[in-house]
Amino acid sequence: MRIELASLESGKGKFAHGYAEGELVFEEARLRLAHPPTISGEIRRDGRRAHVQGRVLAGVQVECDRCLAWIELPVDSTFKLEYVTQEDYLAQQADELTEDDLDLTVFDGEVIDIDELVTEEILLAVPDHLLCKEDCKGICPGCGVDRNSVDCDCATAEVDPRWAGLKELVNGK
Repeated sequence: MRIELASLESGKGKFAHGYAEGELVFEEARLRLAHPPTISGEIRRDGRRAHVQGRVLAGVQVECDRCLAWIELPVDSTFKLEYVTQEDYLAQQADELTEDDLDLTVFDGEVIDIDELVTEEILLAVPDHLLCKEDCKGICPGCGVDRNSVDCDCATAEVDPRWAGLKELVNGK
């Protein structure tokens, strides 16, 4: 979905879009959509800048970092962004960046791509490290089974030889 700023009446407007299955694709291999996202918000043009705020709702599935099981997470993200042209950004870049500049996005001055905004908000809402459960046992490095569902007979007491001296100190040998 794209919003052309020239089509805004009085320089402002509202938007809403519900994505169909497969309309938004993620390159991120460990994430997939469980429920197609919806976005709603308001946009206001201020000279060569545009102010956009709204909300993204979605459901995603993410792989557990230990056992690779899929975990379903809801996404409910609000955003408030300011879009500036390349020229305005370069002119402002000489100054020191502030915390408000984190919500600054560069655009061509005519069109805002809402699909990019939705993708970014979903990716930002997903944690970097995620476990299916706090005591997830992960995958066995020997045989590759999921230790949460199967007990394997693989030896798990591999000791890195660089730590062997420390192990002897702790065990009193």
